[in-house]
Amino acid sequence: MENDFDSEETLDEGAETPASRDYSARKILIWEEDDAHRTKKLEFLTDLLAGAEIRAAATEAEAIAALNEDDWDTFVVDFSNENASSSEFVKLANNYPASILVALSLTFLELDEADNTKLEQIRRLFDIEKSASQIHA
Repeated sequence: MENDFDSEETLDEGAETPASRDYSARKILIWEEDDAHRTKKLEFLTDLLAGAEIRAAATEAEAIAALNEDDWDTFVVDFSNENASSSEFVKLANNYPASILVALSLTFLELDEADNTKLEQIRRLFDIEKSASQIHA
C-alpha cells in the first residue's frame, strides 16, 4: 500500500496558504506625518512582516535623524503626501546604499482582511535579498 505522505503534493492545487517568512533581518523606517496613518501603517507592517524591526517617524527631521542614526534596508513613504516626492528625506533614502524605497499609501492598506492576494502583493514589495556587505557606514 502506497503511503500518501510520501507524495510531494499534499495540498489541493487550488488551496492557497500564505507563505511563512522571517523578516527578522529587516530594518524598515516609515515616514508618515499623520498620526493616525502612521499608527495604522506601523501596525499593518508589523503584523505583515513578522520579526522585522520597524520604526515610524512623525516628521521629516525625525526621519532624517533616524536614517543617520541606524542602518536601514527599507524606507516607506506615502507619495500622495504633499511635497514627499521632493523632500530631502526621499533624496537621502534614494541614495542610501543597498536599500529600497517603498511608496505605500494608507488607502492601499485598507483592504479586506480575507484578500490574501493583495496582502501578498504588499509583502512582495519587502521581499528583497539583503546585501551581505555593510549597508551604511
